[in-house]
Amino acid sequence: HVKPGCFGFLPILSCARLIRRVGDFVAALAAIVFFLPLVPIIALAIKRSSPGPIFYKARRQGRHGKDFDCLKFRTMKVGADQLQEKLRTVSEVDGPQFKIVDDPRITPVGRFLRDTYLDEIPQFYNVLIGQMSIVGPRPSPKAENIRCPLWRDARLSVRPGVTGLWQINRTREPMLDFQEWIQYDTEYIRRLSFALDIQICYRTFLQMLGKFAEKFFGAK
Repeated sequence: HVKPGCFGFLPILSCARLIRRVGDFVAALAAIVFFLPLVPIIALAIKRSSPGPIFYKARRQGRHGKDFDCLKFRTMKVGADQLQEKLRTVSEVDGPQFKIVDDPRITPVGRFLRDTYLDEIPQFYNVLIGQMSIVGPRPSPKAENIRCPLWRDARLSVRPGVTGLWQINRTREPMLDFQEWIQYDTEYIRRLSFALDIQICYRTFLQMLGKFAEKFFGAK
C-alpha cells in the first residue's frame, strides 16, 4: 500500500513528478515568450554567417534512455560532426567529450551564441513537450553514456536539463572535466530538490548576465 501524497490519491513520488513537470512546462513557456523577439534576429544572423539550417538537432538520450532530438541554434558550419573525428587528437578535455578553444568549425555568430548561452533557447521546446527539464544532467548521446554504466543509469533516471549543477560548477581544469561531469551529475541526483533547482537557475542567470556584460562592456 502506497500512502497518498497529494490530491488524496497520488503517491508522494508521483505527486512530486507532477509538480516538477507542471513547473517545467510553465517555466519553458515563459522562457519561450521572453526570448521570442530574439528568435528572428538570431535566425537571420545564423543564415547570413554560413549556409545551412537555423537549428541543429543532436540525438540524445533522455529519461530511461529514450532517444530524442535535442534542439539548439546552429553554431557550427555544416559537416562539423564529420570534421570532429579528424580533430579528436587535439581535444582539450578528457573522457568522451570533445572541445578545443579555437574550434575552426564554429562560426563567429555561433561563438557569440555559445558564449552567451543563447544557442540553447530552442531546448525550451524540448522542455515544453516533456523530453527535458529546466534543470537536470547534461543531455548526452548513447556513445558517451555507455562509457560509464553506473553513472549512466543514475543520470538517465531523470530528464536531462537545459542547465545543471555541472554547468555552473565545472572548473574546466585540464583532464578533470569528465570526472567533474560524473561528480556533479550524480550529486544532483542525490540532492534532487526544488530548492536546489532554484539555486541552479539563479546561478545560471547570473552567469548569463556576466557573459553579456563581458561581451558588451568588457566586464569580467
